[in-house]
Amino acid sequence: MRHVFPLTLCLLPLLAGCTSSNVSSVDSSGEEPFVYPEVEPNEVAVITREGTAHIFWNDESHLGYRVYGSLSKYGDYHLLSGESLIRMNHFETTSNRYGYFKVYGVDGGIETLLGGPVSPFGRETLIVDELDDMASVQEEIDLIHDRLESGRSGQFSSERFAAMLLPGEYNELTMRLGYYSSCYGLGQTPDQTKLNELYVSTNVLGNNNSTCTFWRNAENLLLPHSTQFAVSQATSLRRMHFQENLYLAHPEGWSSGGFLADSKVDGRIESRTQQQWMTRNSDFSRWVGASHNYVFAGCEGGVPTPSWTESTTRTSVEEKVDAMAEMPFLTFSREGYRVFVPSLRRNTSGLSWGESEGEGTYIPLDDFYLAHPDFDDSDTLNKALDQQKNIVFSPGIYEIQSPLKITHENAILLGLGYATLQVSEDNRIGAIQTSDVGGLRIGGLLLDAGKKSDFLLRVGEEKTNLSHAGNPSVISDLFCRIGGKENAHTEVTEAMIVNQNDLIGDNFWLWRADHSSGVAWNDYEEEWGTNYGNPSDTGLRVEGDRVSCYGLMVEHFEKYQTLWNGDYGKTVMYQSEVPYSVPSQEDWMSQNGQKDGYASYKVGDQVAHHYALGLGVYWVHYTHDFLDCAFEAPQREGVKLDHLVTTTFSGYASGGIRHVINDYGDTVGEDGKFRALVATYPTGA
Repeated sequence: MRHVFPLTLCLLPLLAGCTSSNVSSVDSSGEEPFVYPEVEPNEVAVITREGTAHIFWNDESHLGYRVYGSLSKYGDYHLLSGESLIRMNHFETTSNRYGYFKVYGVDGGIETLLGGPVSPFGRETLIVDELDDMASVQEEIDLIHDRLESGRSGQFSSERFAAMLLPGEYNELTMRLGYYSSCYGLGQTPDQTKLNELYVSTNVLGNNNSTCTFWRNAENLLLPHSTQFAVSQATSLRRMHFQENLYLAHPEGWSSGGFLADSKVDGRIESRTQQQWMTRNSDFSRWVGASHNYVFAGCEGGVPTPSWTESTTRTSVEEKVDAMAEMPFLTFSREGYRVFVPSLRRNTSGLSWGESEGEGTYIPLDDFYLAHPDFDDSDTLNKALDQQKNIVFSPGIYEIQSPLKITHENAILLGLGYATLQVSEDNRIGAIQTSDVGGLRIGGLLLDAGKKSDFLLRVGEEKTNLSHAGNPSVISDLFCRIGGKENAHTEVTEAMIVNQNDLIGDNFWLWRADHSSGVAWNDYEEEWGTNYGNPSDTGLRVEGDRVSCYGLMVEHFEKYQTLWNGDYGKTVMYQSEVPYSVPSQEDWMSQNGQKDGYASYKVGDQVAHHYALGLGVYWVHYTHDFLDCAFEAPQREGVKLDHLVTTTFSGYASGGIRHVINDYGDTVGEDGKFRALVATYPTGA
């Protein structure tokens, strides 16, 4: 049944002499004045502020104008403006129930389309209703997918895409996820949005190789048929219900990791050739397969028996998750658009939802600042944060000339469709910095490096003794990238810095790009010109105490991938490749030149307590250099690391990793093995 709601309209009084842009109206609350956007001739724009949708157009050639709204792009459009608007170019409606608007010029009762449909969620969002013309919906999805899935250019595309499915049944729709693509069910539970098929191509690199199948996710959907989700880093399946089987790779191709959380699989999960995988707070009937590193935390059903030997499997299990809050998500109902913020749960296993949405709080979307990449930058976003607004980022790329500053507790920053915060060339600080305030929820964002900055994300200005144990910050699906898009210099000193105590991380990929353009160790000259690099020291540095991470992936930084200095830290599932393109061994030495290379995961010498489970470091070098050890940690009673693995993908004649952790574990690579295991440290058993 199509969703139809009563209209609540508010017409803006005639703006004398206003034809389009840069006209301000004074907000009665005393906040910053609202600035109307630039609108090109014969175009329509829409933005929402303070629960009001503002529709703009730039035209004076018609006697009157009419505005229509629809829940979905291909749905029925309803007249919102009543009779024709005489000599106006701006219309307001207080309803947040409409996803799209069209504007028509009217002369003698005849309508001429001026522009639209336009959505408050941006031009890179597609909102779908179950009664829409599915042929038109499918055609648009397929066209977008074919553009975004175009090999290496797709990996670094500037296009983003989010498909948002209103609650209902989509029995004829196949959602094809390309790069930077997301599909969201907008029900209160996954079972309220049934999708026929979720498709991810395995042909981007040929031979069903999915090791570069990044940047795609799906949330809050019911899938009635078996699904293949062959992906690698910066991906996620959250709050999903698979009624049959879930396959994590093509049976004859490789995949390199992924993340499943808060999901139910009625059938079995087959890992096939997945190298590593993180599964958290999920329920499934059976797990089939083994490779380098599979980790299960707070799972129920057919959880495999933990094992860490060469002859059996490399499987790690944490029965209960100490503390976790699932990522906030967008919903749609009779109340309009709302964001559901799941509650913090402690010592849990299994799903956060069932027949109902689970414990949490609904916040109307009207109470958020809905950011739009065409109209917003760091100035407008910081004004919203200064007013203690939460922010939902519609898909697109946002230019960040100065870091977004979060200073209020319980702030929410939620990205849709891999919304990207691009550090500008002149921004030498970073993308996001926060004060030491608790209860932050940051998720669904890609942070992209600029020419040179100190960091991409810093949580807490400096290390303090302030406890946030009662209200920890949770950061989910947070991805950082340095380089790769073009032959230009990009650099950060440290991608992510956590100074705050008690923070919870949930699915990170911090990536110094290793292929495409602008990925050299340093800039260097060739006959044709400069080949630029992306020199960056460290992926993650943790100074806060009692910080935990579930699904931490950090790759290719030139010094430590992860440097953990805070006490009582915890990592459950770690995946890392050390840098490929080391110029020489002399250029890659740690501890004042005493050790070859930098350990991927280093626990600071002063740390008294640390725990980690299910950790993998991979060697992909084609130069003759060595890494003394993949992990470094002090040998004391309070420090324990379980289930560590190293392996080489470079063969046996091009350097390698001498030890797994400190002086424990065998060599992989030259004169060594393909894979080396340490079951537990410090005993080395």
